[in-house]
Amino acid sequence: MTKFATAARPVLTAGAVFLLLTATAFDAQAATGRFTYDRTDGSHGTITNPANGVCYDFDSPAFGADNQTDTDAVVYDTYGCGGVAQPLPKRTGETWGSYRGESVVFG
Repeated sequence: MTKFATAARPVLTAGAVFLLLTATAFDAQAATGRFTYDRTDGSHGTITNPANGVCYDFDSPAFGADNQTDTDAVVYDTYGCGGVAQPLPKRTGETWGSYRGESVVFG
C-alpha cells in the first residue's frame, strides 16, 4: 500500500497543477461585460462577454462605441478586423468623426 501511495502522489500533484493552469487560461479567454456600438442609423448593437482574439463584425457601420468590458478592444474600419485600427481601452467610450467601425477584437 505504501508503494501505491508513493507512486500516486506525483500523478495527483501533476493533475492538480494541470487543473490550476487550465482554469486560469480559461478565465483569460473571455472579456466580461458589454461592448455597445452606435450604428449610423441611430440604433445600437451589443456584444456581451466576448471571447478574446475573436473578430466580431458589426451588422452595420458604427460611428462610436462604449467598451464596458474588462478587456481592451481594437475597432477596425473594415469587416474581418482589417484596415485602420482604433484602440478602445476597457471601460471607455468614444465617438469618431468620419471614422466608421465595422468590426472589433478583444484582448
